[in-house]
Amino acid sequence: NAVDFAFRPGSTRLWVAEQGGKIWSFDTRTNGAQRDLVIDLQKHHQPFENLLGFTVPPGFATNRFLFVNYNEPGGRPEGAYVSRFTVSALNPPTIDPASERVILRWLSGGHNGCALAFGPDGFLYISTGDGDDPDPPDGKRKTGQDISDLLASILRIDVDHFDGTNAYSIPRDNPFRTMPGA
Repeated sequence: NAVDFAFRPGSTRLWVAEQGGKIWSFDTRTNGAQRDLVIDLQKHHQPFENLLGFTVPPGFATNRFLFVNYNEPGGRPEGAYVSRFTVSALNPPTIDPASERVILRWLSGGHNGCALAFGPDGFLYISTGDGDDPDPPDGKRKTGQDISDLLASILRIDVDHFDGTNAYSIPRDNPFRTMPGA
């Protein structure tokens, strides 16, 4: 149940995330004959539901960060996570679960979305999903046009600069930045 993959920048090592919570690494020069466990989020975080994505930031060579989305079971008000982890300098790479820094949390549910990607502007883009049941009928929450929550959104945040107690800031050109209720 692979859900995401990426090459470690500047290497032949491929990272693959499984829905069950494990991120593996493979040296592609060996045709994947040896896989190495980077982290097992299911052992790190309880209760655990699934891992949905990860991304490598542009500054990985100096900060060694990896951003990961994982979720607790559906219906938990703060059960969907985007967290930053620090990758060790070891070969093969590993992640110390204690390095986790939670960036954002929101309602977990069946439709969690969560593609993570850094844009050409250097900001982290996050799709959150609507948190609804995974099977029809859809739309109990009717949150797609509701700007007062993080559901059913594409978020763009600056993870290199913090704002108050947040582990991110909102880019100055965000059109919702000063909108009441957003």
